[in-house]
Amino acid sequence: MAHSELTEMLSALEALHETECVVLTKLDRSALDGITEQKLALCERLQAFAAEHAPAPEHRASLERIRGLAFKNRLLALHARDAVRTILSEVGFAPPLQFGSQRPATIQDGVRVNWKG
Repeated sequence: MAHSELTEMLSALEALHETECVVLTKLDRSALDGITEQKLALCERLQAFAAEHAPAPEHRASLERIRGLAFKNRLLALHARDAVRTILSEVGFAPPLQFGSQRPATIQDGVRVNWKG
């Protein structure tokens, strides 16, 4: 039962990340807000699950795909933010940006789940 429950949660999280990628390219804020709520709920379920069960090795590939999708979506979000700032600056609704990106120099990984407790 625990194995299938984890598989279901990981599949749902992967699907949300794939949907989020499309939403980020369309800059659909309301859809993005909905996806964020769903991802937070899934993360809470995963944390509760991880507190009671050890992960099976066969879930590693799924976790790696989710990690890759999360990284891709983070980059899309950063680029979208920069694009919106540039547009607002050019039409006079925001102060001009300094030369170069204002993003932090180091890109950090996403949320980590401690499977050992």
